[in-house]
Amino acid sequence: MLTRAAALAVLPILPRALRAAVPENAPLRRVRPSDPDWPGEASWAKLNEAVGGRLVKVNSPLSACREAPDGSACGDLFKELKNPYYIGDNVALTQSAGWLDAWESQPSVYAVAAETTADIVAAVNFARDNNLRLVVKGGGHSYLGTSNAVDSLLVWTRPMSSIVLHDSFVGAGCSATQAPQPAVTIEAGAMWVDVYDAVTTKVGRYVQGGGCVTVGVAGLVQGGGFGSFSKNYGTVASWLLEAEIVTADGAVRIANACTNPDLFWAIKGGGGGSFGIVTKLTLRTHELPALFGGTLLTIKATSDDAFRQLLGQFFKFYSDGLFNPHWGESVTLRPGNILEVRMVSQGLDKQQAETVWQPFLDWVHGSPQDFIHAQAPVIGSMAACNWWDANYRRNNLPNTVRSDGRAGAPETHFW
Repeated sequence: MLTRAAALAVLPILPRALRAAVPENAPLRRVRPSDPDWPGEASWAKLNEAVGGRLVKVNSPLSACREAPDGSACGDLFKELKNPYYIGDNVALTQSAGWLDAWESQPSVYAVAAETTADIVAAVNFARDNNLRLVVKGGGHSYLGTSNAVDSLLVWTRPMSSIVLHDSFVGAGCSATQAPQPAVTIEAGAMWVDVYDAVTTKVGRYVQGGGCVTVGVAGLVQGGGFGSFSKNYGTVASWLLEAEIVTADGAVRIANACTNPDLFWAIKGGGGGSFGIVTKLTLRTHELPALFGGTLLTIKATSDDAFRQLLGQFFKFYSDGLFNPHWGESVTLRPGNILEVRMVSQGLDKQQAETVWQPFLDWVHGSPQDFIHAQAPVIGSMAACNWWDANYRRNNLPNTVRSDGRAGAPETHFW
């Protein structure tokens, strides 16, 4: 029943000739390069013309390692792969290689390096008319594997990265029901590092986004989007005011609370590319808090019993002191009975943050035979306007950043 339902659900978007060829009880199968129905060179050339010469034949740089694992080209590649900007700038790569026994990152056959909404429309229409697998990639951070698919046509939005700020934005069709709001409109290929630079570093506002600066904006919004400071500001999707989206019929639609509200609701957590290809988004911006900060510490327990005690004490401390709007980010349990804390804070100065952590640290220090500081605690804060300022960090906190050192890379690109 489910197989038939899945096939029937997509029949309306198939060409009529293909609909007639699909048996009633057969699962839908997309055309692959080995199939006789795979588009010929003339068809691909026509698509390339329609997208202004931006059709790319995808070749993975990892092929150098498959051909010569010990060669210098493979060694050089793995040095580059330590740079997330290099990965994001390569049409064939994704930030994760896959999940064991679940999925493996595989490049598409062709990609449209979209620079305009019209490029995306052309790609969607071509994929629909030729019954191709279609995949969308922006930042390439989909850890569920949704931004890549073998034997597919890729819509690569990375070149679409413009950012426009608004003092008083009102969504299309919403003038009678919405007051103007400060906002930022972001094209689908932008990364959070560029949004934070435009919104926070340059104009002193805050936009809720992701903690990892190389994550793509559009994918995070469509996935709901829980970020470093979401315990205070909520999810990224909750601040979406409007989106432009290309749906499966090739139509360009505006989605907001007043226009196509069902589509607007669906893309705020339904997953990237699930209901169409988002081309731009407008997000509400907020007043910037005075301070952002961080707490780093690593504690090693000397026995399994001590580790159990450490975890019990930390979870109680978290519930009492950290489960509130001020704190976010990660706590990791590592092999060897290690508790690693990499947390951030907002709205607290250094002394206030130290006061929060003092009871837990006093408890740890009270049992030196059981616990060792593998990394001494570092607790601090800084002006929030400098949090994503690459030059400020390089000059004042050089050990907290790495930079995209490739020739011509923007100086704002760090991680």
